[in-house]
Amino acid sequence: MDSKILMALARYCAYQERCVQEVQTKMADLGLMPSDFPDYLQWLAENNYLHEGRFAEIYVRSKFNQKHWGRQKINFELRKRGISESLVLSAWESITDNTYTEQLNQLIRKKKASLKSGTPVQMYQKCVLYSQSKGYEINLIHQHVKEIFAEDRAKAD
Repeated sequence: MDSKILMALARYCAYQERCVQEVQTKMADLGLMPSDFPDYLQWLAENNYLHEGRFAEIYVRSKFNQKHWGRQKINFELRKRGISESLVLSAWESITDNTYTEQLNQLIRKKKASLKSGTPVQMYQKCVLYSQSKGYEINLIHQHVKEIFAEDRAKAD
């Protein structure tokens, strides 16, 4: 193993959490042959530079807290990066259902407040589509959007 390449990969992984797929892409960019990948990946894992479970946990927390993404979008992105289903499930354990639904509620309320015109039906649809684009489950979206719109109608009466 080339120590120069090893240190470049270590710096790459130390800068932020990476998944195996990202590291493999970096190794290809550095000109390594695919047959050499396992040795480098093993060294990075043994020296705690590369850990897919840790990557999945940080990815879930950061996308949920900062970008307000839902389960579907986050799970899709993790699967796209080759993260196993068991790691994806364990990464979600740090976020409670209560926290998840509260964030969805805040997202819907914020979107509804930003809508300046349109009929209630159009506003409802825009809230649903926006929440869906963020990756939340459709049945959960409809449940919460209905509750929010019903509360607002009750306040208006």
